[in-house]
Amino acid sequence: MDRSNLKKIMKVFLTLQWAKELPRQGFIALGFKRNEADSVAAHSWTTAMLVYMLATELKRRGEKVDVDRAIKMAMFHDMAETIVGDVGTFVKGMAKGAFAPIEEEGLKWLVNDLPTRDEMIELVEEYMQRKTLEARICKVADNLDALAQAKGVPAAIPALKYFKEVYHITKVPWHKIAVEMILKDEVEPERSWQQKDH
Repeated sequence: MDRSNLKKIMKVFLTLQWAKELPRQGFIALGFKRNEADSVAAHSWTTAMLVYMLATELKRRGEKVDVDRAIKMAMFHDMAETIVGDVGTFVKGMAKGAFAPIEEEGLKWLVNDLPTRDEMIELVEEYMQRKTLEARICKVADNLDALAQAKGVPAAIPALKYFKEVYHITKVPWHKIAVEMILKDEVEPERSWQQKDH
């Protein structure tokens, strides 16, 4: 790798470090304490992990899904927030799309010098439009990650109904099932490794 391209990559990498300390504002607005609200970086990582698991299972069951594309989309979907900050979902709704061009501009500034610039911008645009299966899987994972974070925090209880109102965005039939599983405590984190009799 030549020094010039390595330097461009390191510049973006170092900028992305800020996302580790950038709290997700929707949670702060709900009254979460800082230690209850995850960071943009943590959210992006768990969303990408869930996208991998969901997309891989769908592909295994015969769906035509590009798993790599879906994972990249999840990794990139909130990159712009490193530049423009995080704006909560409810505020974005009030703004009726006014933040989309700002986030797009922030992403372009962030990745402008990268050789992969066009792919990153294209994937984020695809995510925002929600027309492809990969984009809808990514939105499901984005939504489920926020629900998992909100579940169990008393300040979030009034907002939990929001998670039942986004099915029309994804048009994925199992999205509703996953939300209900989480809300009704039908599934819990893996803890069997903590049992003493193992």
